[in-house]
Amino acid sequence: MDSTGLHINIGEPLNDVVKHLYCIRTSENFNAIVQHLSPNLEMMLVFNFGKPVRVSFADDEFQDLKMEKMAVVGPLRKMLNYEILPNTSLIAVVFTADGFYRLFQLPVDSLSGETVIDPDELLGISGFEALWQELSKLKDLEQKVDLLKAYGLSFIQRAEEGSMPLLNGIGYFQQESVQPVRAIAMDSDLSERTIQLRFKKYLGYSPKELLRFIRFKKVIHQILQTENEQVDWYSLIETFGYHDQSHLIKDFHHYLGTTPQKFVRDIVGKEFCVSKEGKYYS
Repeated sequence: MDSTGLHINIGEPLNDVVKHLYCIRTSENFNAIVQHLSPNLEMMLVFNFGKPVRVSFADDEFQDLKMEKMAVVGPLRKMLNYEILPNTSLIAVVFTADGFYRLFQLPVDSLSGETVIDPDELLGISGFEALWQELSKLKDLEQKVDLLKAYGLSFIQRAEEGSMPLLNGIGYFQQESVQPVRAIAMDSDLSERTIQLRFKKYLGYSPKELLRFIRFKKVIHQILQTENEQVDWYSLIETFGYHDQSHLIKDFHHYLGTTPQKFVRDIVGKEFCVSKEGKYYS
C-alpha cells in the first residue's frame, strides 16, 4: 500500500478529530491492483477524483458497490477490498475515535459498516458535493489538504462532555486485568449501561466489540511479524486467550471472511495493510 499511497498527518487542533489523511495517486500506466485494508473499527470519508472505485468487504466478490465522488465508510468491521486503477486520485479522511461524530453529529451506531454512503445523502444536504467541486479544481495535493483543513476547522464541533469518559478510559482496554467498562463507570460516576450506550453513540461499536477487535488485531500483528516463518497457531491461541482453534477461526471469518491458513497463504504480503496507529488506541 505504501507504494501507491501517502499518509499525511494533521496538526493541532484537527488531530483530535482526524487521525490522518491517506492519499492515492496513480499514473495512466499503472497496473490495476486490489488492496486489502485490515478491519480497524475506524470511520473514513473518501473524496474520489478519478473513476469510481469498486469495493467489497471480507471475502465478497466485487459487485455493484463503488465509491463515486464521495463516500462514508465504516465503522470498518470487515476487511475492506478496493481496486486501484490507472489515474486513480483519492483522499481518505480517517477519523479518530469520536471524530466522525464531531463532524456529522450522527449516532455512529446507525451505520452498518459494510457499505459506502454518500455523505450528502446521509445528512440530507449538498455541502460535501460543493466541497468536492472545489477540491476537484485544485491540481496540487497540498492545496487540497489545506482546503480540507479549513473545512474541518469551520465545521467540526467540540467533543461532547458525554464522550470524554470513553476517550479518557480507552487505555483500560489494553489492560487484561481490568474490566474496562466497570473502570470507566467508576471513574466517571456513571452506570455501566450508560457507558455501553455512549460507546455505540459516539464510536459506533460496543466495548465488548472493541475488546474482541483489539485481541484480533494483536493476532494479525503477530502473524505479520513472522514473515516467512511458519505460524504457530497453538501458540497464538494460548498467548491471546482464545478458547481453542475453532474460536480463532471464528474471528478470522468474522473480520476477514477467510480461514487463518488461507489468510497466510493468499493475503499476507499481497497488498494487505494494517491501519496506521492512532491517538486513542491501536
